[in-house]
Amino acid sequence: MSHFSDVVVTGVGPVAAIGIGIDDFWASLIAGRRSVGTLDRRDDGGPKPPADWQNQPLAGAWIGAPIVGFDGAQFVRPRKAMKVMGRELQTAFAAAFLAMEQAEMENAISGGAVQVDRIATVFGSQMFYGPIEELRDAVQRSRDPEGNYQVSLFGDAAMREIIPLWMLKYLPNMPACHVGISVGATGANNTIVSGDVSSTSALIESLGVLARGIADIVICGGSGTLIDATRMVYRGDHPFPSVADPIEYSSRPHSVDSCGVVGGEAAAAVVLETADKARLRGASPLAAIAGAASRFAAVAPGQRGSSRSIQLAIEGALAQAKLSADDIGLVISNATGDPIRDAAERDALDRTLPSASVVMPVGSMGHVGAANGAIYLVIAVLAIQHNLIPPSFLNGQPFANWQHRFADSCRPLNKQAVAVLTHTSHGVANAVILRAAD
Repeated sequence: MSHFSDVVVTGVGPVAAIGIGIDDFWASLIAGRRSVGTLDRRDDGGPKPPADWQNQPLAGAWIGAPIVGFDGAQFVRPRKAMKVMGRELQTAFAAAFLAMEQAEMENAISGGAVQVDRIATVFGSQMFYGPIEELRDAVQRSRDPEGNYQVSLFGDAAMREIIPLWMLKYLPNMPACHVGISVGATGANNTIVSGDVSSTSALIESLGVLARGIADIVICGGSGTLIDATRMVYRGDHPFPSVADPIEYSSRPHSVDSCGVVGGEAAAAVVLETADKARLRGASPLAAIAGAASRFAAVAPGQRGSSRSIQLAIEGALAQAKLSADDIGLVISNATGDPIRDAAERDALDRTLPSASVVMPVGSMGHVGAANGAIYLVIAVLAIQHNLIPPSFLNGQPFANWQHRFADSCRPLNKQAVAVLTHTSHGVANAVILRAAD
């Protein structure tokens, strides 16, 4: 039985608004590219803003960070699976494809170095809703002669107007299933749906899978969106942002003038394996998992997020990694632009990691739902690989005594340990610490 600290990352795959694939993604990240803008750029068939969107109430609903130019057919295998894969499933598959490609898994499987019954797939996910147009005709058929919608008529209408396999396109567990099917993996196949901590919880579950010895390799990732048409309607869990000038600065995590959450979409994946297995098959470790912890603390009435749970998660991850605060050179922050939740994170970081630099990916590519943690993990691995801290993406005025944490340009990563934070408004917090591989 291995220990989680024996786990290394051998492949990463980002699919995000700033770039698809390692090279484009990293180049955009270190160049400080921001992908937030009006949703009229989207090409996924989703709703676009009207001409007078800036004069409408809640105009911030019409800004976001869509992935433009994504074609799932470039990645999905077998191609026929496309008909039962919604957009978030396709982006998840693409991310896993890219991560497996870097990890050279196809050669390892075909050459016998990796057995498919020793491959597991664990993903973080969320509710996927799909385009409104797919249900429109069934809803129209559910009206009575007076034009009123009748629930009792929907069943028959749905049988006529909705393809039988429709639901398979949007089940939260299908990203992990499709990835596993594509390589014939018969190991553990799990999905965790827990909001912002979904992907990091999937990572912690993956570490458990490897530690229990029931797999040698885990394909771990996450897919999410806050700009799906139906998800945009349900925004009660996130305050709406105001529109900044320029628009690409509208996502303002940890900023004095932050006021709301800008949505985006993304998927990311990492290939995890025991260090011994990676060594035996000649894989090159990109980074190692040093520690991970998940904690919960009750949220005070009227608050969102728990400073206490974030603090406990950081302390737990540091203890497992046998590291101190001085060993952490970078924090990948889960600051979202929600001023209440961001304040909880600042308080926790002041108590635990008072001198670490901070990067806020949400400022670059928006809040990407369940994919947040997966994208953060990819950034952490790439930062370690390149010994470089990307720009902070503050997009506004820093709080007092926090100026030292931020920079608009790249900096050297002088300490080879990076902390990844995710947390929810309900008081769950995860911390993962990565370090350079031996």
